[in-house]
Amino acid sequence: MQANELDDVALDAAAQAIGQGPVVMVNLVRFRETPAYPDGFAEEKPDSRSGYYEGYVGGFYAACEAAGVTPQLLYAGQRVHSLLAGPDDHWDDIVIVRYDSFADLRAVLDSEVYARRAKPHRFAAIADWRFIATRAR
Repeated sequence: MQANELDDVALDAAAQAIGQGPVVMVNLVRFRETPAYPDGFAEEKPDSRSGYYEGYVGGFYAACEAAGVTPQLLYAGQRVHSLLAGPDDHWDDIVIVRYDSFADLRAVLDSEVYARRAKPHRFAAIADWRFIATRAR
């Protein structure tokens, strides 16, 4: 299995735990020093940050549009300093996105458009990733 892969077991468990209603996803992202695209990939980006924000996010929004899903970007920014963090908690960027339901997010992640246009950039650009589901109290 590719690093940073979301498998059906994890997605099914998340769907059961999250249930119905809105969900806010927190992404902690660490970029590769240089992107690791497969040979012959036609849409390579010159660096991992553009691979993520132009390639992955661009492909992700195309998959959202095709699936009729409208995510709401709540926050995207660079980590400036960690006050209380472990030795492996060095994240480059934090991205927080709200969805009307986890089913909406799952429809995007399971789509052919996502597999073709977003996923290759995610694998190429991201060295490490945490993807955390949250719900308001």
